[in-house]
Amino acid sequence: MKKILILTLLVLCAGAILAVGCTTAPAETPKAQGDALFSQGQTAFNSSNYQTATNLFTLAKENYSAAGDHAAYIRARDMAFLSSGAGNNFPYNRSEIEAGMALAFPNVSAAQRDAWLDAPMTATLKSEGQEWYFSETLFNIKNHNPSLLQEENSRAQYTPGYDELMPLITASWKNGTGTYGVPVAYTGSTELDIPRDALPANGTFKVWMPVPIEYGPQTNVTIISVSPARYVKSSTGTGADIGLVYLEIPLEEITDPFLNISARYRFVQHEQRFTIDPAKVLPYNTSSPEYQNYTVSSKNVVLTPEIKAKALSIVGNETNPYLRAEKIYWYIVTTLPYSHAPHLWLDASGTPESQYVLTTGIGDCASQSLYFAALCRSLGIPARATGGYQTIAGPAGTHIWSEFYLEGYGWIPTDVTVAEGGDTSYNATPEDLQRYKSYFFGNLDPYRFIIQKNLDLALVPDPGDAVVPPFGWVQIPKIACDSCPENPMVFSFAGSKITVTKE
Repeated sequence: MKKILILTLLVLCAGAILAVGCTTAPAETPKAQGDALFSQGQTAFNSSNYQTATNLFTLAKENYSAAGDHAAYIRARDMAFLSSGAGNNFPYNRSEIEAGMALAFPNVSAAQRDAWLDAPMTATLKSEGQEWYFSETLFNIKNHNPSLLQEENSRAQYTPGYDELMPLITASWKNGTGTYGVPVAYTGSTELDIPRDALPANGTFKVWMPVPIEYGPQTNVTIISVSPARYVKSSTGTGADIGLVYLEIPLEEITDPFLNISARYRFVQHEQRFTIDPAKVLPYNTSSPEYQNYTVSSKNVVLTPEIKAKALSIVGNETNPYLRAEKIYWYIVTTLPYSHAPHLWLDASGTPESQYVLTTGIGDCASQSLYFAALCRSLGIPARATGGYQTIAGPAGTHIWSEFYLEGYGWIPTDVTVAEGGDTSYNATPEDLQRYKSYFFGNLDPYRFIIQKNLDLALVPDPGDAVVPPFGWVQIPKIACDSCPENPMVFSFAGSKITVTKE
């Protein structure tokens, strides 16, 4: 509170500070105060001082409300949300993270714990004059040191993901049609539940609900129902590149204790196994839309001289696109440890995911898949990150993987981070690990739910100026609401659920 009062006084006194205090200045209008506070907030935001920025944007919002400037109020509201989210990605100072490390790793020496914290791969942020540590630091340190997870899995006699997938990988190929294996049928639902009293009395509540698309290994997609159906404005349809049902809900019509929104669907997923002869890969049709769309920069796949130099250092003298992509795959799998990434901060700061991995050498399924795509694109190989969910029983949840395009074969799947998960197995032999990791270049299990072919696709319809973070991909409902006092995406974080069940 003291910080907020001081910041307010700085604006009111207009910098005229004498030895005995502020001089008397003409009273400023709430609009002028809001503009000054917003400008200071933007400066703090651009300097990564997110706590200060959040306070300033919040004060600006209050002044704009008093002034009746609704557009400025929404802009300040959303900037407060972005800065708060970015700061919340890095909540721990040094003493707090050291205390957490001591609890998490009691049998590890303090010197070793400090060495882990001081390693270049530990994500930190300089803000408010000190260094802050990423909220997932303890999780990431385990993944940077596979022996820690191997010990955990040995005690449990279970390696998540690896134990479910290895039987499929080692089984005889049960061929369905071409590269697609025997189908696995799923039913699922996307649900959003919000207490009515948490919402304003009036206004339009806009929701983009993620649903499956018909694409390659994912077939027989049926949208069973959307509720409340009377508020559905549009749908991308099951044949689009991204699966969305869009609703506009007049809040004055909602009188029940909860606003319940849901979409129910059914789809079939197939395992993929490609057999590729590098000598039979055809030259690219460089004038085709597929080639032109997926060999250029996008929001999170940014092509820079540094990216191209990195790609060339990986592939060496190899010129065949299939073998080049294979070299990039193995480079990521063998050298970049899996790590949760600070996506809210990346989104707020405008840092592309591919650039984050290039700079830090770490990333999660989204970051590493986008990095794979960037390295491939820089060499003229069409590539993209594809996303939705992983549906295997153990580590089910949100997931992103990647694809690259070969003329004559189509889109070839890869999954660098599921491959990396093999290193946490406590009982896998070197031969097992090689077979496991090799599988995820050119093959893919049927335990997937595809929502979008490409992570950097825009919402349909376009939300305009509405801020609907985090990042570009859609794994939970996206929400916009101009009458809500806080950015409405908080409701999606707290009240959304996607359930997918094998039939």
